[in-house]
Amino acid sequence: MKTIRLAIIIYLMLTAAACSNASDNVQKGPTGSSAVSPAESPSGNTGSAEKVEITKEKYDKIKNGMTYKEIIKIVGGEGETKTETGEEGSDLHGIGVMYRGRGEVGASATFVFVGDKLQAKSQFGLQ
Repeated sequence: MKTIRLAIIIYLMLTAAACSNASDNVQKGPTGSSAVSPAESPSGNTGSAEKVEITKEKYDKIKNGMTYKEIIKIVGGEGETKTETGEEGSDLHGIGVMYRGRGEVGASATFVFVGDKLQAKSQFGLQ
């Protein structure tokens, strides 16, 4: 039963992050700046997510089971928290984090953490 709940949480978080990424592309103004301020990061810091870009090379180094802190070291900064579920500190607390990518228009990578361990990752257009 716990495995099914975990799978549902991961699916919902990936879907929410993908939908959020699509809406971010629509909300950009003529200068390319986002009309929405960056979401607050899990560490309580704001702002740096806009400046950090992930490449395909960095994405390929990231493996399931890694912590968010390990991924921050690889990428070079925090991503933007797009979705969160459950109570922080519980085994079922989950977050979906997106990084803007270097590559095609709309390039990005999304990571889903449950209990601070990477459970799923996806990318679009990274180079």
